[in-house]
Amino acid sequence: MISAIILAAGMSVRMGRPKQLLKAGNSTMIRIAVENVLLSGVDEVIVVTGCQQKKVSGEISDLPVRVVFNPRYKDGQGTSLSLGVKSIDGGASAFMVFMVDQPLISASLIDIIIEEFQKRRCLVLRPVCKDLPGHPVIFSSTLRDELKNISGDEGARQVLKKLDDRVEYLEVQDEAVVFDVDTPGDFKELVKKLN
Repeated sequence: MISAIILAAGMSVRMGRPKQLLKAGNSTMIRIAVENVLLSGVDEVIVVTGCQQKKVSGEISDLPVRVVFNPRYKDGQGTSLSLGVKSIDGGASAFMVFMVDQPLISASLIDIIIEEFQKRRCLVLRPVCKDLPGHPVIFSSTLRDELKNISGDEGARQVLKKLDDRVEYLEVQDEAVVFDVDTPGDFKELVKKLN
């Protein structure tokens, strides 16, 4: 069983408004990200909310996902990831971590990462595009305890650093793994890509 954790709790300081709720085409960023993950081979989807929790949850209330509210979202991404990891099904053999600001990651790309992870039987697999590490990262559930205890704004970075050469990489051509929406300029580019 593969779980997916979508981190959608941030305050979007650089954007100036919650990017989870930005409309790209007929849909919001949170909905696009969730729908793409649901089309993939993952078995459960957990969405961690925080800022604008009611509105963000409302955008995906009709979708088969579990929404978990992080009351400590202002303390950084690590608190959301920790909560997401604590919420995954006990039977999960692995879990993937997604960022809500990377809505171009397709279901087929997610499935390629899962398949490669299962083939390699590794601890962690991270996609790379043009030498840049990206998302989603897939972790073996044996790392659950490590990730349950992280905090601050580093997210999984501290765990990945500690694992060092035990982190494996998958070279992909799809820039979606490294394209994220942080600024109004990035958002304009996203709208262009979606049209």
